[in-house]
Amino acid sequence: MKNSSKVLTAVAVGMAAGGTLGALFGTDKGSEARKKLRKEAKKLMDSLHHKCTKESLIMVKEKLEEHRQRLEHHLQKINTRLGELENNNVQS
Repeated sequence: MKNSSKVLTAVAVGMAAGGTLGALFGTDKGSEARKKLRKEAKKLMDSLHHKCTKESLIMVKEKLEEHRQRLEHHLQKINTRLGELENNNVQS
């Protein structure tokens, strides 16, 4: 893969990860955060649509999938902890 494709891929992954984390940890309600996330993802894909090669898009997709899996894992841990805290409050 060309260096310019690697740089573009790295920028795309960084923007996607930053946008995702910002939306998830921001102060917006869940529905608003999801709207922002969809909007940012669409803007990113629109801007990269004609600039990326198939190889770089596949790489971005794989990296985003890795991030999605990690985020789901962390969300599951958070939900488990919230359940534990709710059970403790009920028992108190």
